[in-house]
Amino acid sequence: MTGCGQEYTIEPESLPVAYVGQKYVQQLKITGGKVSEQHFELTSNIPVNQVIKITPVDDIDGYNHIKIEGIPKYKGKYKIVINTYFYGRGDNKLTKTYEFVLI
Repeated sequence: MTGCGQEYTIEPESLPVAYVGQKYVQQLKITGGKVSEQHFELTSNIPVNQVIKITPVDDIDGYNHIKIEGIPKYKGKYKIVINTYFYGRGDNKLTKTYEFVLI
């Protein structure tokens, strides 16, 4: 996750376990540069009926701060994949895959 001497990171390193029927809120913070909204991809295999939303925290920070929240309904293991480029950084890209576990 490094390019041209610039280090890009997403924290936390892994996601805490979510519990069925209990509110889940976790924020992801991307550092090392300003995320390009036009080149931000987030994919997930979390079914719609799980009622989990993954969105930017606010308009000010854009996609540098992402929030995962909701009240999960079913147990399971899912993937959340983030791919992004950064403003003014050429071809520098960050890719991160999270495992999202619901018990």
